[in-house]
Amino acid sequence: MLEFQIPIHFEDISLSSSDKYSIKKIIDKFIKNVYIFLEHYISYQHSSSTTKESSKSTSENNNETASITSKKKSTKKKNSSVLDTWEQEEQKEAILTSIINCLELNLSTLWRLDYPEEEFINLLSKIIYAMIEQPANLRSKGVKKLIFEVLSILILRYNHSFNFTSKIIHLLHNHESLPSHCADLYEFIYDYQQQQQKHQQQQQQQNIYSQSTNQQQKNQTTFLISDIIREIGKQKEQRDTSGFKNLAKFLSELTDRLPKIVLPFVSLLLAHLDSESYLMRNAVTESIGFLIGKALNKVESNNKDKKSEQEEEEEVENQKKNESDQSELLHILFERCRDINGYCRSSVLKTLSLLVNNNWVPKESYIQLTKIAIERVSDKNSLVRKRAILLLSDILESNPYSPHLPTLLFKDKKEKLASFIKLSFYNLKKKKELLKKSKKLKNNNNNNNEDDLLNSQQVPDDNMEFEQQQQQQKEEEEKKEKEEEDGEEEEEEEEITEKQIFEDIKLNKEQFFDLISMLVPFSGIKEFSPHRLPLYLEHLNKYLDSSCKFIKIINSTIDTMCQLMGSVNPSDILESVHFIQVAHKYQIDKSKEAITKMLALIWNKEQSIKESTIRSFHELLIKDTREKVKSTLKSSYYIAKNLIDLTTTATLGEITSLEELMIEFTKKDLIDQDIIKALWDIFSGKVVNFNKQDSRGALIILSMISNNNSSVVKDKVNLLVSIGLEEQDDEFLPRYTCITLQKLRSKGLKETDQILPRFKNNQSLFERLIYHICSTTTTTTTTNDNIDNDIKNSKWFMFAEQVINTIYILAEQPDLISSEIIKKLSDQVLDENGETNQYCLSKLIFILGHIAIKQLVYVEEIQSEIKRIQYEQSKQSKNNNNNNKKKTDIEKELGTDQAEAEAESEAIQIQAESDILSENNLIGKYSQLVVSICYNYNEIFSNEQFPNQLLQTSAVLTLSKFMCVDSNFCESNLQLLFTLLEKSSIEVIRSNIIIGLGDLAFRFPNLVEPWTSKIYSRLRDPNADARKNSLMVLTHLILNDMIKVKGQISEMAICLEDSDIRISNIAKLFFSTLASKGNNLYNSLPDIIGKITPASTVTSNLNNISKDSIKNILKYLFSFIEKDKQSETLIDKLLQRFKTSKSISESQNISFCLQLLNYNDKSLKKLIEHFKLYQDKLNDNEIYNNLMISISKTKKQPNLTKTSEIKQLVDEIEKKINTARSQLTLGETVQLVQETDGNSSGTSSTTTTSQSIQKPPLKPSKKAPAKKRAPSRKKYQSSEEEESEESSEEEDEESGDDEDRMIITPKKPISKPMVPSRKRQPVQKKKSSESEQSSESDQSSEISDIDRMDITPKKPPKKPQPKQSKKKPASRLKKAISQSESESESDIDSESSNSSSFDNISE
Repeated sequence: MLEFQIPIHFEDISLSSSDKYSIKKIIDKFIKNVYIFLEHYISYQHSSSTTKESSKSTSENNNETASITSKKKSTKKKNSSVLDTWEQEEQKEAILTSIINCLELNLSTLWRLDYPEEEFINLLSKIIYAMIEQPANLRSKGVKKLIFEVLSILILRYNHSFNFTSKIIHLLHNHESLPSHCADLYEFIYDYQQQQQKHQQQQQQQNIYSQSTNQQQKNQTTFLISDIIREIGKQKEQRDTSGFKNLAKFLSELTDRLPKIVLPFVSLLLAHLDSESYLMRNAVTESIGFLIGKALNKVESNNKDKKSEQEEEEEVENQKKNESDQSELLHILFERCRDINGYCRSSVLKTLSLLVNNNWVPKESYIQLTKIAIERVSDKNSLVRKRAILLLSDILESNPYSPHLPTLLFKDKKEKLASFIKLSFYNLKKKKELLKKSKKLKNNNNNNNEDDLLNSQQVPDDNMEFEQQQQQQKEEEEKKEKEEEDGEEEEEEEEITEKQIFEDIKLNKEQFFDLISMLVPFSGIKEFSPHRLPLYLEHLNKYLDSSCKFIKIINSTIDTMCQLMGSVNPSDILESVHFIQVAHKYQIDKSKEAITKMLALIWNKEQSIKESTIRSFHELLIKDTREKVKSTLKSSYYIAKNLIDLTTTATLGEITSLEELMIEFTKKDLIDQDIIKALWDIFSGKVVNFNKQDSRGALIILSMISNNNSSVVKDKVNLLVSIGLEEQDDEFLPRYTCITLQKLRSKGLKETDQILPRFKNNQSLFERLIYHICSTTTTTTTTNDNIDNDIKNSKWFMFAEQVINTIYILAEQPDLISSEIIKKLSDQVLDENGETNQYCLSKLIFILGHIAIKQLVYVEEIQSEIKRIQYEQSKQSKNNNNNNKKKTDIEKELGTDQAEAEAESEAIQIQAESDILSENNLIGKYSQLVVSICYNYNEIFSNEQFPNQLLQTSAVLTLSKFMCVDSNFCESNLQLLFTLLEKSSIEVIRSNIIIGLGDLAFRFPNLVEPWTSKIYSRLRDPNADARKNSLMVLTHLILNDMIKVKGQISEMAICLEDSDIRISNIAKLFFSTLASKGNNLYNSLPDIIGKITPASTVTSNLNNISKDSIKNILKYLFSFIEKDKQSETLIDKLLQRFKTSKSISESQNISFCLQLLNYNDKSLKKLIEHFKLYQDKLNDNEIYNNLMISISKTKKQPNLTKTSEIKQLVDEIEKKINTARSQLTLGETVQLVQETDGNSSGTSSTTTTSQSIQKPPLKPSKKAPAKKRAPSRKKYQSSEEEESEESSEEEDEESGDDEDRMIITPKKPISKPMVPSRKRQPVQKKKSSESEQSSESDQSSEISDIDRMDITPKKPPKKPQPKQSKKKPASRLKKAISQSESESESDIDSESSNSSSFDNISE
């Protein structure tokens, strides 16, 4: 390995004695270094071999001794391994230093022509490359430096550069850890070259030889980089392999380290943008970013020496060239943002973020860069969206305009400057017009003088001709003058706008500093200099224009960020929250709206999103204010103002989210006592700069904080009563005062915190509440204006609701206080003339309903309190009474003790509930009044002066609350409630009834269950709010398992295509949540498919639903089917539905559903097995196309091969479908020819020709097996029906145990269960000769319906009766409901008649 020859022939070289002596000296030193190198190399090999032998011997020791001394040996092994590696590193460094010493002897002089042999260079380079391949050598800084130094000497002194590039590419292909180290190697070679040049300059060797070597070394470094870039370009296209990945990484690392040397070869880099590998394209874009920032960016020179004019001109030219190159490369990056690969787009955006963070982007490109980032925010790739939002955040944080970007500031500055510009433009225009007039006068005088001279020189004979020529010349001159004047005007206007306009503006010092105030780029101007004013104004105009554009673009992004906060991807939400936080920091106008929408994220189930939201709000509202304002007292008031501002324009949902946020703040102790004190001061009006709206906002925040800490309100009861309840100007403040008072009995954060006891009834607080709730009624007048205002605002009703809540939470005996309120309000119903005041009656009825529901809650609380006390007493008695231990053990085993206690408590609760509405009770005496108002029979409470809408609304609301209290009252009035739901024309009443029915379904599910279809029918309400409330109530009931998912869920599926976006979004949320809860959606899909086709009862009532809407609904629902087993079962059920489909549109929808599913070998076998079920439907183009799409989609599966079973099944089913379709189309053409021949011959059409056969059978020659049927039906039996009967018989023989295809042949009439009657319309009209045939098909449809509902009748069922309440409705209501009853009876009669006809046919 170490053998080589030194080709020196001393006899051929004529040398002087001194030269001979120097060569001998070099050879001696070289031999010594080789000896040292061999000595260290042998010792290194010996040490490595001994370590291997020692490791083998230690592994062969006994297990017993190893288990005893395992800990001691492990520490010894670690220490020994560290020492071994240290010794090895020292030996490696010694070897490498010896090699360096050899190479520094200038060994090239030993060879002829000073050119060493390649074998000698390869000898050393092989050792170095072998060491580079070991990662441990490169981890050691000392060894790595020596390796790089050896290679640098070989390249710069011994012409190793030709083989160096190929070796590096080979290393990069085979080792993933080398790209960064190879880039470090190139950087080291460049630095080593620079050091050598400096060293030579210090020795002042200015001869020709040294200059040539310096030039050669310069070219050597650039040659290495150009060569490696070219070689990378010559590599074959390899898609994302590890070798190509390493080359791409090396390219970007190399540009990062040596950007100015790579810059001349940028054209070689740009050629890689067309590479197939996205990794190489990423590397090129990253390299472009480093070139823009490090090679082309303007760097201020530190040299303060004066430069010559030529040098300055060269610098200016170079700077212009760099700027143009920089803009071109930036344009390339902007174009690459639209790369076809998402990883490439994200990589470009990452590079642009690097440029922005380091201020490497020119100011002129910021607006274009912002537009591109906004465009990528809507990208389909989540990684690209994340990078785009990060880029926008970086642009905002490093924007060159201002640290604060409110629109009003820049808009006002721009308008002021524009007014000065207009004024100066107007003045300049006047001056120009005066100059034009003076020029025209001079020109006219000169023209007159010229005409006089010409006239004097005329010849008298040629007067006429001369005059004509003169006139033509004048006309031509006038035209030229006009054109010149127009051109001059345009030039003058251009000159005005471009040059003179800013020079003409005259501003004083105050006006100028008012313009540039609060603008950061102009903050350095301290003195007013009029001679520099035009330059300042020109820069100011450009700055304001670009600033306003930038602010407008950023504001347009906020809407997109608000949409991304509702994304499924957590990264979109987190980055959007961060951007909104940054936008609020820079005072972007729309960021306030975004912050209120960001409150909803507090309910997110993802813990990371919830924590990020809490952290962002803490920084926005509290932390940033603390940092800006150093004084803790002042900052507390600023923080309180930030919290109050969130309540000013917040909706009910935002207020609820803000309350949850305040609860989280109190849990984490983020709101200190100083902030709470500031809020109380603002509420009480002690602070001057806050208004009454701020006082209300402070109270709202305090009530939110006191949810988990009742001590916040405990000492402020008198303040709340004196200020909150006595407030006259703000009508909402008393309501929020009651809400805050309710928090006195809220439970604290800690388990040791106890709820405060109830207050006695003689407290002044309750007296004030009674006074306020009753006094407002007495003071109100009964004019139409006041009634309208109360209907719109409903302030009294909101206040009264919270008063009753406060009484039942705080009072010791709330029922006594409530009875007093009822008595006082009932006294106000009749006025002085003895007439009924409907307004006061509405309030009384509203109070009755709310007191009833709160009394029910109060009874339940007492019940739970009794149970708690009994449980504590039983625990104490168990500890004390040890004598009755045997008795208690027997009761425990039998469970009699617990059962008796539960029965007793239930009986008490039932009795208490019935007592609330009993006739002996005060509320019960008004119950019949409420019912009669809801009936409104003879309209005794209505007249022209006072409309009864408010009275009816209050009565219906109170009726639903009474029904929630008592089950008997609910059962007797359910029919009335549903009648009002259908017949009422008032939208508010329908919405209130739907919401009340949700509570009734929870309280009394058995009573409401028969009426569930009526609730579903409200999904087709003409009013959008009523539909939305119905959908929300059903969503709540179904997802909380209060009602079962049935076939009526198809009504909710239709809501997916509702015209109101809110309703469609709620429906999507419902189905996505339902899909995550077991197989509920999967089990409901067959019923949904069967009911949303146009031939069904659901869509027949909805004329606005289209075929495209049906497809969109099916597509959304089938997106939740992901399991193979579910797909297989659904495919089987869908294929069975082909047999029972009554219209071609239904068959088309079934085939569309089949297209949406994924197929495996089992599902393909089902397609082949049930081929006869859809064989006759293949002549329809849509059905055929849907099936072929399913086949083509299956062919594109990645695991599909030529020999796989799926491939064979796909080919088989495709062949069968194509052959069947060709035969069907051929049969249709033959039939058409026969019909045309029959018409031309003039023969009359017979009964057989009158029946047009739409779908001929696959084998027309084959006859169907004989069956018992009427002769008339046999005569006119179509070939299609024969084929279907044949296929049904064959299927019965093949699969008799299949439940989905079970055929029922009852001998007695079967009546269908209570389902809505379906009117099926055939595809074509049938004549009288087909009556018997149609009756049979009707009966087969009944059987299929029963089959679909999985009903197997064992006994002949009784006649179905509609589920009704036990108590019949009042006689006055019978007329209103008689229509619905008659309709249901007619449906039942029709079903029974159909069953009887089927019985006759079967017999």
